[in-house]
Amino acid sequence: MPITTTAACKDFRGIAAENTEHDAELDRLIVAVQAFLEQECQRTFDQNVVTEYYNGSDWRDRLIVSKPPIIGITNIWDDPARVYSTPLDSSLYVIDDADAGVIRLDGITFSSGLRNIKITYTGGYTATPDDLEEAAIELVWAARMKGDQNLVGVRSRSLADSSTQFLNLAWPLDLEPIISKYRLKTGVA
Repeated sequence: MPITTTAACKDFRGIAAENTEHDAELDRLIVAVQAFLEQECQRTFDQNVVTEYYNGSDWRDRLIVSKPPIIGITNIWDDPARVYSTPLDSSLYVIDDADAGVIRLDGITFSSGLRNIKITYTGGYTATPDDLEEAAIELVWAARMKGDQNLVGVRSRSLADSSTQFLNLAWPLDLEPIISKYRLKTGVA
């Protein structure tokens, strides 16, 4: 799922839908902005069924998955032999914080081992959250304006009697709280 659409980008700037002059460029920028945001946030946003493996030595009674929000858990295995034949009973764990991707064990701890924890779950977004889409739209236009003015990667430029300095920020500062909100929090819980 694209993080936004060409139509939404055009609507943001009041460009009529029938004006298709820059649609191909906007399509390309949307893909680039989504890749940038996914790299910056250390995650993908599309909803999928995911299988992940964790070291039991790194976790005790909680686990943070890499593709929140958690929509549902299919199974969790804790098997030091890595056969994964018998999943944990679903009564032994709960989704503690779906948005953050936190799963908590109830009354037990994970075994110590290398890749002994296996989890299959559905995670990610079915639709881009509104604030994230708005940030993406603003980044698309910021990237387009930089390209229009030939400012991509330019720190300074001299023309005749004048000199221009550019501060090449990765994104507008007012977008940092939104980007930070979706940045994946990882580590031992």
